[in-house]
Amino acid sequence: MNRRHRDGRRRFRPLSIRRGQAPLVLAVLMLWTRPGFSQTLMNLADDPAYLADEVKAAFLYHFGTYVEWPADEADFITIAVLEADALSNLLQQYLVDRTIGDRPVRTRVITNISELTDEQILFIGSSANSRLDELLMALNGRPILVVTDAPEGLMDGAVINFVEVGDRVQFEISLASAREAGLTLSSRLLTAALYVEPVD
Repeated sequence: MNRRHRDGRRRFRPLSIRRGQAPLVLAVLMLWTRPGFSQTLMNLADDPAYLADEVKAAFLYHFGTYVEWPADEADFITIAVLEADALSNLLQQYLVDRTIGDRPVRTRVITNISELTDEQILFIGSSANSRLDELLMALNGRPILVVTDAPEGLMDGAVINFVEVGDRVQFEISLASAREAGLTLSSRLLTAALYVEPVD
């Protein structure tokens, strides 16, 4: 059941995965079918940081299935990754032959915001948190689903921000930032979020 936080903000039932359950849950949730990839998950099961990246990589793909971009006619759905090499490697392996709608999904590693072209999703890793505000301002309202991994990601302008609560990876959403970017988010995505920041 949806609840309101004591400061009036609306909270939704969270969609989360316990780190210790990641190999099993991801196998069901994400349909890991690539030969050898499930073994990779098993080999990484003892590394808590990598388990978190597995979950975040899973979410990044699925976020794209619940978003509508304005006048987007690109041949691919592209997820750009900035300063998150481990997550990028997992994402690249998973996205082989994946689609969103009728478009193939691919990932692209960038080293600077200026390298963005027609990407629909951008993930900014936590190592860039100290300059997150500057990076997001450089986007200047472009129709990109920006996902961050920062203590104040939504305040800096992200549309979606990862948070870790105990041993769970969850996420929060800013409807104001989504509207500024011209993005339409599915109500199913909103329901799954830990917290939804409303439009003022």
